[in-house]
Amino acid sequence: MSKVHNVISNIANKTVEYGLVKPLQKLSTAPGMGHVRKEFCNKNLNFMNGVGIASIILKDGLGCYMYVKQSLNNEKIPADKRKFVAALDLANGGLMIAMQILLFLTISSKAMQKKMFKGLYGKYFSRGVTKGYQAIIKQQDKYKNITGKEFQKGMDAIHDKAVEAFSNITSLVAATIIGKRVIVPFIATPLADKTKEWMCRNDKPEEINSETKNTYCKEKHDHRKSNCQPQNPLTAQVNRFTDKIKTLATPEK
Repeated sequence: MSKVHNVISNIANKTVEYGLVKPLQKLSTAPGMGHVRKEFCNKNLNFMNGVGIASIILKDGLGCYMYVKQSLNNEKIPADKRKFVAALDLANGGLMIAMQILLFLTISSKAMQKKMFKGLYGKYFSRGVTKGYQAIIKQQDKYKNITGKEFQKGMDAIHDKAVEAFSNITSLVAATIIGKRVIVPFIATPLADKTKEWMCRNDKPEEINSETKNTYCKEKHDHRKSNCQPQNPLTAQVNRFTDKIKTLATPEK
C-alpha cells in the first residue's frame, strides 16, 4: 500500500507542478502582468471585472472557432446543411461576445453599479437604520464607548465591501446568464440565415440532399384536403344502400 501511495503522490505532485505551478510562473512574468498586479493591489474594481469578462470572451471566442470548424467538417451533417449549422454557431458565438462587451460597458460600470445597489440595498444603509445598528452595538460591553465617528467609519467600510461584492456578482451574472442564456438565443437563430448568406456569397449552388429535402407542398396538400374529405362509415353505408335501391327500382329496357 505504501508503494501505491507513493506512486499516486508523485503523479499528483508532477501534475500540480507542470499543470498549475509552472504555467502560472510563466504567466506571472508575461508582458503586462506588472500592470495587472498593480491594479489588483490598488483594488481597481472596474479593472478586475474587466479581466474576468475578458477571460470569458477569450474562452467563448475560441469555443466559437472550434464549433464552426467542427460543423463545416462534420461528415454526419449533410453537405447542404453544414453551412447553416456553422452559421448558427458563428452567430451564437459572435452575439455572445458582443453582448458580454455591451453588458460590461453598461451594467458593470461604476455609475450603474451604485444606482443598482442603492435601489436594492440603499435603505439598509440609511441614516435612521444605521442609528438603530449603533444602538444595538452599544449594548455590548466591547463597543459601549464607541463614538459616532468610529461607527460611521466602520459602516462606510462595510458599505464599500458590499458594493464590491454586488458588482462582481452582477457583472458575472449579466455576462454569463442574462446575456448568453436569455438574450442571445432569441437573436442567434433568426440571424443564422443572414450569416449563412454571407458565408455562401461566393459559393456555387450545392445539390440538395434527398434525405433532408423538404417535400411538403402546401398547395397540393390544401387541394387534396378540399377534394378528399373523410367520410363517415355509416353515411357511406347508407349511400351504398340507397344506390342499390335505385338500381332495383329502375325498370330494365
